Order: sequence, then C-alpha cells, then structure tokens
Amino acid sequence: MNTFQAIDVSYLRPNRTIETILLKNSTFERILYVYNFEGTHFRVFESISDILKFFVDKLEPSISFDNEIQLEDYLGYIDL
Repeated sequence: MNTFQAIDVSYLRPNRTIETILLKNSTFERILYVYNFEGTHFRVFESISDILKFFVDKLEPSISFDNEIQLEDYLGYIDL
C-alpha cells in the first residue's frame, strides 16, 4: 500500500486547486498532480504538460473521480 501527502497546493480559484501529491511505498516514490474542481471532481495528471493539455487543448485525463474517497483508494494502491 502507498502512502501519500500533498506537498504543494496551487489555488486557481478559491474552490479549484491543483495539488502536487507525493506517493511512496517501501521501494519507490512518484509525483502526481490532482486537479480538484469544487471538491466534486478530481482529475489525476502525471505531468505538468498533461495539465496544460487539459486546460489549453481540452484533453480530458484518463483518470478522474467523482469523490475524494475514490481518489484516495486509487492513490493508495496505484503501482509506482
């Protein structure tokens, strides 16, 4: 199981953020970015360029969730 923590939060608006998440397990570490839209939609990105593609080119990421519990379950078990 992975542990994870937000190491940075960028506020785009008061209820829209991009969190930089550090994922760790006993062997590996990985950084992911989570766009939190009003606490009701969470989109996961692997890089800054993926975030830019979302905002500029309107490309939806392949990983998204409708609540924080689903997001936390995903982060806890994703392969690093």
